[in-house]
Amino acid sequence: MISVNAHAGRERHSSRYLLGVEQGVMPGSVFEAMRCLIRAPHRLFFMGGLCALVVGMLWWAPVLIMRWAGVASAYPMPAVWLHAWLMTLGIFPFFVFGFLLTALPRWVGAPPVSALFYRSMAGVLYAGYTLTVVGTLAGRDCLIAGLALTGVAWALGLVALIRCLLLARAASLLHARWSIIVAAVGCIGVLVGVGAISDDQWALFAAMPSLALWGFVGPIVFVVAHRMLPFFSEPMIANYRRYQPVWSPPLVVVLSLGHGVLAFNGHDDWLFMADLPLAFITAWHAIRWRGWAASHVPLLWSLHISFAWLPVAALLSATQSLALFAGYGAVLGLAPAHALGMGLATSMVFAMVTRVSLGHSGRQLEMDNLSVLCFLILQLAVVARLIAAVTAGNARWLFLFVAIGAWFEAILPWAIRYGRIYCRPRADGQPG
Repeated sequence: MISVNAHAGRERHSSRYLLGVEQGVMPGSVFEAMRCLIRAPHRLFFMGGLCALVVGMLWWAPVLIMRWAGVASAYPMPAVWLHAWLMTLGIFPFFVFGFLLTALPRWVGAPPVSALFYRSMAGVLYAGYTLTVVGTLAGRDCLIAGLALTGVAWALGLVALIRCLLLARAASLLHARWSIIVAAVGCIGVLVGVGAISDDQWALFAAMPSLALWGFVGPIVFVVAHRMLPFFSEPMIANYRRYQPVWSPPLVVVLSLGHGVLAFNGHDDWLFMADLPLAFITAWHAIRWRGWAASHVPLLWSLHISFAWLPVAALLSATQSLALFAGYGAVLGLAPAHALGMGLATSMVFAMVTRVSLGHSGRQLEMDNLSVLCFLILQLAVVARLIAAVTAGNARWLFLFVAIGAWFEAILPWAIRYGRIYCRPRADGQPG
């Protein structure tokens, strides 16, 4: 009886391929694709994040080309400020809430977030990002509306996460609590930015992305990695012992926020006070998590490589801070920020979204050759951007264009591949 049922199951699974369900939705069935897209939080939010990643860099690439050609860009404020906003407070909320609205209820043993709530929140976040992008050309009022909607969506996400915490049945709430605290920092950054641009406080507006990068993006990656990397590594690495000290998430959050506050107040020459211990602590975690032992599992080593950019970014920032303290100036330019934003955050988004998307679509947890190649090209893009930060003249432009070209080569095929998955039913026929 068991073998008959298994054979019948295989026949049903094969029939899904023949009918076109596994290869995609039925031809022309946009309605079915949309039904699949809104079926789970990670589908809807990750799709928005993939689109935002592509749109954000399509927005930035012409700016670089115009600068190289000596043509001024017609934006309501410096393009670099808008680029920083789009790439931090615009893009990462999609991925952060796509992950947390899916994972955090399971962490704490709470009921899942209702479909009506997360769909409504996603709609507001989509509208916020769209208006923000349009507002970079249409003017300040549209830009303010986009940022305000982003802040509203962010606040709604916090309400959903806090509700999960209040209904929690799990014994440990460490990662859930610190995830919510860090997400709240990002929300505050958006709302402060809205107020700043409304009152023409341009210096405050320009400072928010850097504060968010170190106070929100870096810490949220650490908290999630602290929860998930040992969990993923244990069954894949021989003689593995989980290392998840309860002191490190709050300490890393405090140090990262300390960096943000110091930079916000113009004390870049004192950043090493926060960055050196941050580099040591995160490097120690990377060593204890034994990522090098996962070389046989691309889906796992990609996560460890992504995390390794955190101590690198902190060390680069500390080096630059010490150079400023000694009177040598900002010798590394924007290298620390790009090591954190491109190296840590974008790489971790790539690796984690790949794993979550495969697992929650009923597929095997194996990173295929295309995804591995795209991930490695992304690392090339990060390295090229760091080199561009410390060079000048034609060499700088060469490495900038190599970085952005490699970035598109990495992100576009990957985004298309996984974007299609979100518009398909699960491969195993299960709901979700």
